[in-house]
Amino acid sequence: MNVEFRVPPWAVQILSDFTDMDRNPHPVDASKVGRFTLELPDDAYFEYAFRDAAGELHPDPDNPERADSPWFPQASAVFGPDYRAHPLASSDPTLERGTLTRHRLVSAAMGQLRRVSVYTPGTGTGPLPLVIVQDGTTFLRLARLHLVLEALLEAGEVRPAHFAFVEPVDRTAEYGFDPNYRAFVSDELLPFLAAQHALSEERILWGASLGGLFSITFALHHPELADTVVTQSGAFLGTPTSRDFYREERSWVLEQLQDRPLQPFRIYGDVGTLEWLTGINRRVRDAVAAKGYRHVYAERNAGHNWVNWRNGLADALRFALAPEP
Repeated sequence: MNVEFRVPPWAVQILSDFTDMDRNPHPVDASKVGRFTLELPDDAYFEYAFRDAAGELHPDPDNPERADSPWFPQASAVFGPDYRAHPLASSDPTLERGTLTRHRLVSAAMGQLRRVSVYTPGTGTGPLPLVIVQDGTTFLRLARLHLVLEALLEAGEVRPAHFAFVEPVDRTAEYGFDPNYRAFVSDELLPFLAAQHALSEERILWGASLGGLFSITFALHHPELADTVVTQSGAFLGTPTSRDFYREERSWVLEQLQDRPLQPFRIYGDVGTLEWLTGINRRVRDAVAAKGYRHVYAERNAGHNWVNWRNGLADALRFALAPEP
């Protein structure tokens, strides 16, 4: 489908999934280019917004559809005629049959108070695997990952697990190769949770965007603490010495996967085809396959947004917590 956009006369920038919204916006000038056309797949979901000279974000005045975004509520959304949300992307809140335990712990590694909420499903008994979820507050409240889990448990498609929804303080600094945050997770958070909950030995790392970068980075540093890694639109650009996740050409993750021996953990990755990270995720997929990792990879015609990631939760859970044979 072809979508025509009119540039508002007050707009100086357009932000979209292609630019991670405000991270790398594109300049616009209605006096020079008043309209432009974007070709999108018929099943696409895409988010964008305009910025004025005062720095304020605004939705497209010509588009009544609003994005379902916790980070950019001013954004507009484009739905292709064939777009369909995943059946479990809006799970029934009555499925919340488990218990949610909120923890606070003082981290010596980070020098601050940290918060984590642990969801244990209603069918969870005995020692269970632990899923460590970055951007935990958003995965819990907006994505409702725990409700998708309960729906799949009811259908017998996954195993129960404890889900630790870790709340970030400064996600860009923490998730982007921060050794102190890695130490917090490995040396403080994991022992704390093991003392509070009945855990099996299985560990699953889960994250979207920079949270996906942290999850696979943690697994590469601590393969003994990772059985499965789930990354959604993993922000795999950048290195520990060049933390530019938008323009850097090198990828520490890619280089490590190519150069290191095969590690014991499995990898699930998905990404949208309408984001700047599609290319690097495909290169990581190829490296993972060439090395012989047990892996699954998926793409959707969507952007770098929570609607896209919600649509991938069920398949990721089926991989990460597949029933024992």
